[in-house]
Amino acid sequence: MLPWKRWSLALAALALLLPGLALADSRVVIDHVAYDAKERTLTMYVDVLDVKGNPVENLSPADLKLTASGKPLVTSDIQLQTAQDAGEPIAVVLLLNASRAYQAMGESEEHSTYQQEKEGAASFIKMLSGNDKVAVVQYREGFPHEVVYSFASDFKQAAEAVSNATVPDGDALPENNLGKQVGTQTLSPEIVRAIDKSMNYLAENLEKLGSARRRFIVIMSDGKDRETRKDKLISKIQNVLDKYEEYKIRIHAIGFTADDPMYLPLLQTIANSTGGVYKGIDPAAKEGFGSIPSVWDGIAGRIKKQYVIKAVLADIPEGGEPVKGKDEVNHVIGLSVAMKDGAVSEAVFNDVRMPKPSIAWGAILKWVGIVVGGLLGIGLIIFLIIFVSRRKGSDEGSGSGGNQRQEYDGPSRGKLVVLAGPLAGETFPLIDDVTTIGSMKGNTIVIQDGSVSRRHAAIKIDQMRYEVADMNSTNGILVNGQRVHKVFLKDGDRIHIGSTEVQFNLK
Repeated sequence: MLPWKRWSLALAALALLLPGLALADSRVVIDHVAYDAKERTLTMYVDVLDVKGNPVENLSPADLKLTASGKPLVTSDIQLQTAQDAGEPIAVVLLLNASRAYQAMGESEEHSTYQQEKEGAASFIKMLSGNDKVAVVQYREGFPHEVVYSFASDFKQAAEAVSNATVPDGDALPENNLGKQVGTQTLSPEIVRAIDKSMNYLAENLEKLGSARRRFIVIMSDGKDRETRKDKLISKIQNVLDKYEEYKIRIHAIGFTADDPMYLPLLQTIANSTGGVYKGIDPAAKEGFGSIPSVWDGIAGRIKKQYVIKAVLADIPEGGEPVKGKDEVNHVIGLSVAMKDGAVSEAVFNDVRMPKPSIAWGAILKWVGIVVGGLLGIGLIIFLIIFVSRRKGSDEGSGSGGNQRQEYDGPSRGKLVVLAGPLAGETFPLIDDVTTIGSMKGNTIVIQDGSVSRRHAAIKIDQMRYEVADMNSTNGILVNGQRVHKVFLKDGDRIHIGSTEVQFNLK
């Protein structure tokens, strides 16, 4: 599992204790990247979201900037379409909660939550088309998981299967192809086991999915699980997501409960950690209970409005990490999107294999000619270099290159010692009240690294109290191994900013 996913899951422990805690949804999420060497085309599947988590529409290629391993990609053509317009199929498992709590009805209610959930799932299915594949699974306490509809593209039949789905009464435990009979001692639905079984079901049916490379699970739940210890619950979720990470399955979650909202943050964290979306429904709101079907429709619309970016490369990018035994390199692909509100949102996708750039003999010979011609005037060049060097003298040692250096000899307010990363070995004294760190020129400390956002972090000094804060970066910041948004620093604390590690020292 990627580090940012692990830290997102770690935050769930706090979220379960603080139900009001909100984990912000990313504004740009790269779902998948593929490179076609024959066509020299890079294809990206990307969600671009506004601050409310809704798809941003009407983007153009001019709004995009692509990089490979931190260097701009030179393209001859960029095409931008929604997945629906491009005819890109999806594979989705709809995971329904058929628990006793969802079947119960209040005195003033005409429908149960389970009936509203089924109506929403059926509406979701009717929005599918073409080669999309859908399967429906439901779970409840005391019963094995039941496949309501197996993977297929008969959407009318699938919607009818959902509408007609029922749950067993009494102590009867039906058998099905997802599990053996279980006892009725389970007091709450096991959401971790339900997600595990659904991911496994999707993985086992890959042959039926055809060209559907975008894979989703959509779950509606109250988040409850018979496991009440928070640390064990988080550990179980992490193990499940680790096990199926290679299948690139994203989870979209709908959270609804009429009683205890304690476990809803777990659903939000599961969705965020897989790059999915979470939509919570407030039962006390005017349209709360009645809005369940429209929330399902909204998630279907978001999936269909995912962007497909096809970039034809003019040149094979340089750099990257060589793949042992192959004439290929792994690149970190970066995407910057100019949003309608003037902000720029960024995301990266690791380990995209591309060929090594071919040797440009024409360019090499051209440079050889330039070098040979330059040798004719080498005496004059050496003379000018020596003359200019003596003339400028100490000026050459005074430039900082945009970053604060060890030469500062003013009052000590602390310093940052770079332990790892592109600036390893450097020391930066903290001179200003606010020190900014990022990859963009204009920051106090500039780190040219694809894992560092343009404005990544800032350190504020107030009456000798040092506070480090994440500036809404893509990869976040870690302090002593813990992901944080804001925290006061102590002498000796270690801060991770992308691939760079620095140590904060007071003296």
